[in-house]
Amino acid sequence: MPMNPLRLLAPPAHTWQLLGWNVAGSDDLRTIRTAIQHHFAATHPGQDQLAQQIALVATELAGNALRHGLPPVTVKLLRDQDCYVLQVNDRDPDRAPHRASRQHHRGGGRGLRIVDTLAEQLCWHPTVDGKSVWASFPVPKDGTGPVTESV
Repeated sequence: MPMNPLRLLAPPAHTWQLLGWNVAGSDDLRTIRTAIQHHFAATHPGQDQLAQQIALVATELAGNALRHGLPPVTVKLLRDQDCYVLQVNDRDPDRAPHRASRQHHRGGGRGLRIVDTLAEQLCWHPTVDGKSVWASFPVPKDGTGPVTESV
């Protein structure tokens, strides 16, 4: 059964960075998850579900980059007027991300399918020195959180 490639698309152009990490190993994944949840608790009380979804996607994408990409791996939580963007970069330009077929799920391979379920978009694009995989999440329309926050 063929692999299903991700959509080739750059992330939104007018984002600003909220959080960022250099990821050296799996121990860093817990740090990222906790920091995202703390960030949302402090800046967007009541958005626990969104925080958990973004944190899970961050660890799935970063874990994939650690397993299948080349170091260094970086993770950024970005924001624009309409969405949050979780962006993971690694230095392997030759290995495009793809969803494993359903038959290959016995030993793993579910990460991008989980991300597909939780994120509004899941895309990738080549960079000057590797690749970037990103997922977006809509900003809640109930007025939570300032639109002008920046780091």
